[in-house]
Amino acid sequence: MPAIQLFVDEPTRRRLEESASRHRQDVQTYCVSVLQHQLLEDSLFTFGSAELPLPRPLDDDLLAQMRMSRQRTFAQSGGGHLSLEILELVRAERDEELLVSLY
Repeated sequence: MPAIQLFVDEPTRRRLEESASRHRQDVQTYCVSVLQHQLLEDSLFTFGSAELPLPRPLDDDLLAQMRMSRQRTFAQSGGGHLSLEILELVRAERDEELLVSLY
């Protein structure tokens, strides 16, 4: 498998190690996942241009769904702030849904 080598300054290296630790990954695995996430986001742009896709207009049904989702999340968290772990789970679910929709 081809390899890519990164040379970073000491503060960046420490930040990578801390982030990888928070995600319970080694630095190499964490860097690959971050790069894959960025590549996924980049693929959502129109191929060959830097234009963003047009956003979906916010109609009443969509706003109602967003409010219900927010209320469910608020109830599940016991009315408190969301923890970093919950946010990471939500992000992972969203990323998985995006990946599935691409294939």
